[in-house]
Amino acid sequence: MSFLHPHPAIIVTEPDFERLFALAQSLKPRQPNVADMLDSELNRASLVPPQSVPGDVATMGSHLVFGYEHSRKPHWLSLVWPDEADLESAKISVGTPVGAALIGLREGQSIAWSMPSGQRRAITLHKVAYQPEREGRYDV
Repeated sequence: MSFLHPHPAIIVTEPDFERLFALAQSLKPRQPNVADMLDSELNRASLVPPQSVPGDVATMGSHLVFGYEHSRKPHWLSLVWPDEADLESAKISVGTPVGAALIGLREGQSIAWSMPSGQRRAITLHKVAYQPEREGRYDV
């Protein structure tokens, strides 16, 4: 999997960056394509302290509304760490292609990537309905 150009500018909190970097390294043997996506995101991310992250940025633990390019239907999910993922509860791991694509996006930004099959995927972040940092939570 690789991102298609252009890449939107993204913002990641400093603590999330450290954990995301470690996650990308751990994914390399099992999911090299997702690891590469996450690495690509982290390599171009602007880092900020958690208390300085804008409220319209997708951070870990955020509740998000997004849409796929091929569908007008909105999707709701919470962006979580792999051990918290639960699709029945709409908790998607940042260690998946969609999760890796969403991290750091701001409302209104879109990103596209190609799957190993060559199929193109694109999503747009519509709304950050909840962000832990807005409530002073920096430990998610």
